[in-house]
Amino acid sequence: MRFLAKTVSLAVAGYGLSGCYTSPASKMDALEAEVPTAWAAAVDSDAAFAPESWVNDFNDPRLQAILEEALEYNFDLRIAAARLEASLSNTRAGRSEVWPTLNLSGSGSESRRNPSASGTSQTATNESYGLSARLNWEIDIWGKLRNGYRGDLADAEAAVADYQAARLSLMGRVAQAWYTAVEAHQQYELEKRILDALTQSSRIVEENFSSGIARALDVRLIRANLASSQSSLEGRRRSRDAAVTALETLLGRYPKNELDVVSKFPDLSESIPVGLPSELLLRRPDVVSAERSLAAAEQRKFETSKARLPSLDLSLSRGTSVSDVGDILELVEQRVWNQSLSVGQTLFQGGRLKANYRRAKAQHEQAVASYADTVLTAFREVENALSFEESFTRDYEALKIAASESVEAEKLAWEEYSSGLTTITTVLDSIRRSITAQRSFIQVANRRIQSRIDLYLALGGGFEA
Repeated sequence: MRFLAKTVSLAVAGYGLSGCYTSPASKMDALEAEVPTAWAAAVDSDAAFAPESWVNDFNDPRLQAILEEALEYNFDLRIAAARLEASLSNTRAGRSEVWPTLNLSGSGSESRRNPSASGTSQTATNESYGLSARLNWEIDIWGKLRNGYRGDLADAEAAVADYQAARLSLMGRVAQAWYTAVEAHQQYELEKRILDALTQSSRIVEENFSSGIARALDVRLIRANLASSQSSLEGRRRSRDAAVTALETLLGRYPKNELDVVSKFPDLSESIPVGLPSELLLRRPDVVSAERSLAAAEQRKFETSKARLPSLDLSLSRGTSVSDVGDILELVEQRVWNQSLSVGQTLFQGGRLKANYRRAKAQHEQAVASYADTVLTAFREVENALSFEESFTRDYEALKIAASESVEAEKLAWEEYSSGLTTITTVLDSIRRSITAQRSFIQVANRRIQSRIDLYLALGGGFEA
């Protein structure tokens, strides 16, 4: 998305968002739990972090294409970009507080007196023109204004991290929606094959019944299974259509149910590196955002505490006035100077300053707790995702065998039925087992991919070995 990329690049270039000042020491007190040196699961940690490289691990050109489309046209990401721009603009405005303000003003007036009022036969006219400039500057002797600006800057850094989190989340949602649609289509195609096979089998049983070989019970049972398969096909059609329109919406398209989702699941035979637990605090955008929000809250606590200290203001002005607008160029020769330095101390505001400080202190404590919760949630999500990765891999391998064996068992059941060695009940039971195994295999293949995507999201991105 061109304008989104421009927004983020401006943020990084203009504000040095890789670290404008030292992070607050208090953030280290937010997490009392000891950060482990390695993950509970045995995984490869020797790799370089590359946030969006995880997409390449799927080796799926179709996925690459729809992700590019989503990043260009998704409306949620545009909303996140607009929020980022608003935050950056607020930071630019806050920066002006530490600089002097210069105001320039001009004036002109004209007055007339009637002849009868002045006692003369001529009208008296008086003209006056003036030009003045005024410079005001609050000297930041306590660092209050700098604290305010640093708070705004930390908010901007948090906004950049929020945008990066929104971008990563969108990529994950689109990838998961894509493979959900692929699964829905594969389930639909499986149901079509099942229906075709049952239709053909029904004809065979009907012919055998007409020839006196099969029983009426056989006909009833095969017809019942055929009707159930027809119903299941419609259910699979609805699921596929819903998955496709959901994906189209994420891509910023009108949900016309026209997106082609005929595809295969990628091979996930290779394990992925995950880095060290301590590095997660620097990788995940939501953790970075929480830490920057904590930094902003701390700076604002300092700012409100210093608001009760005396202020030092410098004021400088110059100005003049002339009676003829043609003499405007002579203003420099006729200037009047005025300069002052004042010290002010607020004595009573009904407790407002104290209340502001207490509010900022409470917000800082809230940010500390929020940061700690975000960090622990990040660790939990990674550990769970690593555990699920191993579990779904074993599940996938088991169901792969189950699906293959059940298909072969179904073939044998039909052969024995055709030879009169078994009943239609055994055949239908083998069909049911085969259908269940194949459906489960397709489902676990998708769930395995969904889990892999969850792991990438939990890690804050991918790695390059």
